[in-house]
Order: sequence, then C-alpha cells, then structure tokens
Amino acid sequence: MRKQSPKPGVAAADDRSRQVHRPLSWLHEAHDAHLALCRELEEIADSLPANINRQKCIYAAKALGPLIRDVQHYEETVLFPWLQQHNPDPALPLTLERLKFEHFEDACFAEELTDILLKLGAGSAVNTEAAGYMLRGFFEMNRRHIAFEREYLLKGVPEETIVMPVPRT
Repeated sequence: MRKQSPKPGVAAADDRSRQVHRPLSWLHEAHDAHLALCRELEEIADSLPANINRQKCIYAAKALGPLIRDVQHYEETVLFPWLQQHNPDPALPLTLERLKFEHFEDACFAEELTDILLKLGAGSAVNTEAAGYMLRGFFEMNRRHIAFEREYLLKGVPEETIVMPVPRT
C-alpha cells in the first residue's frame, strides 16, 4: 500500500520518488495551506523589527521547504503532464515552462528565506529591513503564482477530478 501525505507539506517517505495520483482537491488544500503560510510570513514581516514572534519564525521556516517541495513535485510530475494531455490550448506548453521556472526560483528563494527565519527565530542578528523585503517579495510572488494557477490552469476542472500520472512513452 502506498503511503500518501495526510496533508499538504507533510511528505510520506516515498512520495517524492513516485508519481502519485490525488484528487485535485488535494492541490486546492495545498494552495490554501500555502496561502495560510503567506499570511504568517506577512505577519512576521509586519512585526519587524521590534515585535518578532520567534516561535512563529521557526514554525514558518520548518513548514516552508516541505510545502513548496510537495506542491511543486505534484504539479510538475503529475498535474502539468495531465494538463498537457487534457488541454488543447497551444500556449499551454510555454505557460507550463514558465511556471516550472517560477518553481525553481521559488525553491531557491524559500531556502534563503528559511535561513533568515531560523536566524530570526534564534534571536540572531539579522538585517530586519532586508528580511522584511525578502518576506514581502516571497509571499506576494507566491500569491500571484497560486492565483494564476487557479484562474488559468485549474479553471473549470472540478476539485473531485482524480489527476493521474501520464504514462511515459
């Protein structure tokens, strides 16, 4: 029996080594979790420099990487190939390439942000102006990315749709 993550951002040990199929509602829940994390990041940015909640910084740092990795893995290995098979839009391949590039940028940005959040959580010296700028850049960019995916890629696809991996030829 294959183990599936009980919730977005909590990966079973073998999820990343396999292509898993999930109902599209999983992605909507993952997007909701991602947007909730963006709200937490915004609260952290708003608290800088004087009212930093260290526990919130540590929580956000620990949640950020796994959530980004799980969602990106699902989108790139399951959802995007499935969309290419089921969506005749000739612009779709270029759109998916752009989104994959954004995923790469987001993953790199998330690593840097995780380091800063851990430092803030530990009470280490951090340039709070730069940290606030990075936090705002990250959560705004991710909100736009999710909005685009929901409004363009997923529009009209029912949440109960089971998105199956496309067999490789």
